Amino acid sequence: MNSQNSHSRQKGQSMFEFHATLPFLMPIILVTMMMIVQWGFIYTSKSTLDAATVQAVRAGTLHHGSVTEIRKGLAQGMMPLFAQGTAATDTVTAVVRATIATQLQSQIRILSPDNRTFTKFRVRSRTPRGFIYEIPNNNLMYRNTRLENVGSGSHNRRLNIQDANLLQIEIRWCQRLIVPFANRVINEVVTNLVRPTQDQLACNALGAVTGDIYLALTSQGLMRMQTPFRM
Repeated sequence: MNSQNSHSRQKGQSMFEFHATLPFLMPIILVTMMMIVQWGFIYTSKSTLDAATVQAVRAGTLHHGSVTEIRKGLAQGMMPLFAQGTAATDTVTAVVRATIATQLQSQIRILSPDNRTFTKFRVRSRTPRGFIYEIPNNNLMYRNTRLENVGSGSHNRRLNIQDANLLQIEIRWCQRLIVPFANRVINEVVTNLVRPTQDQLACNALGAVTGDIYLALTSQGLMRMQTPFRM
């Protein structure tokens, strides 16, 4: 009998302690849930960006490395983030929102071919609009595969014409963080607790203008040119 009473008292004490500490645990639980939701959005955005980067670099290979076409491909790839329905009007709205967001929230950097590579391998070609310099793309298997020095000093690289026909891009995307409190925690971490990257500083500058909080996401894409590269 005494054992049962002792067990009941311990159970009652445990319940009392749980209810007493619950008000202190609730903020931690809520913050944890907010962080999980926000990181879920970030993961979705990064996955979408990686897929969109492939679409963007493909557009560049088909249009002489045009940044305009690369940006169009990126906007098409990022459209799922802005889709809110399956109707035709919803699709049009998503395209418009993705296009605007791509203009404001992204930066496209062409890593290769760079200016030095272009200068080394360019040829003067005749087009319907006149003569233009470009990196030749036709008959690559029959062209000279000799490695050429590109750059100087520590920046020197040895490339051939096949290497010069690889289009590599890097895209920085400023993802808007929308979950309350979690967005500020993440911004504090990437801005103050660690040394912010140049991309994050650029996103912070965008946030200062729009009043939102952004996280810098980056993605790279590499693909062989299908048309002559032009600058």
